[in-house]
Amino acid sequence: MYKKLVAGTDLSKTAKIATDRAAALAAKLGADLFLVHAGSDPGPDLEELASEYKAEVVVTPGPPAEALVRETERLGGDLLIVGSVGMSGAKRFMLGNVPNKVSHHSGTDLLIVKTDPPKSTNDYNKILVGTDGSPTAMKALDVACDFAAQLGSGVLVVCAYEPPSERELEHMKSDPGDPVAQWSAGKLSKGTPEEFRWRIAGTSQAEDVLERASEHAAKRGVEAEVRAVKGNAAEVLISVAEEDGVDAIVVGNVGMTGTKRLMLGNVPNRISHHAPTDVLIIRTS
Repeated sequence: MYKKLVAGTDLSKTAKIATDRAAALAAKLGADLFLVHAGSDPGPDLEELASEYKAEVVVTPGPPAEALVRETERLGGDLLIVGSVGMSGAKRFMLGNVPNKVSHHSGTDLLIVKTDPPKSTNDYNKILVGTDGSPTAMKALDVACDFAAQLGSGVLVVCAYEPPSERELEHMKSDPGDPVAQWSAGKLSKGTPEEFRWRIAGTSQAEDVLERASEHAAKRGVEAEVRAVKGNAAEVLISVAEEDGVDAIVVGNVGMTGTKRLMLGNVPNRISHHAPTDVLIIRTS
């Protein structure tokens, strides 16, 4: 699992929330912790924090987001941890926003710690992971289960499904050979549009996905709770997280890099900006 954790800090109060989480996870996982500060050496305050956490310190020049991504790669870090300040509301459009930029360019798994306002700093007792049955989603599920097993956390797996809209139904009637119609009937093909390829149309498809998800979890020694919920994937996960009081949401990073990050409705992007709790983004591509 994670052996080297890298946490960014500017020594602010909100950054302290994120580094506290990083230190707690490092202790639980038996991992090394590195604190990265971008800019000039802040002096004894950083050393005192590192001593409190039993962490190593890295002070490096350059823009914070670039420095964090660069140093995580140089150190061989396998989990980068940042606070969520600026990830919600209108602030998400702010140029140079550190957690937002890091979420799109990190070369490793990324934990965004909720700091505005902070989520409880208690242990991760319940972890939520969404899946649509795709290979990348199942990879994220596997990592979530391994993470939960090490932390002693419960796992809730949710599969969101969306029946065809009225417009889609009309389109299908007009062209029975349309790939959208094939998708609705559960017949995926090379011609199925990407936006439909892993979209779940109904409860039977969702239950099939969840059955496979349960098998994945069981192979990793985790007895996961599974749930099929009607609605948009991002909205469903955010809603379930709020209603069930989960401590972290796990999603894959597909669509988080390159130009795809600007795609409307992108699930990991929307969750990273609007989740009510910590978000672990797994690098699956």
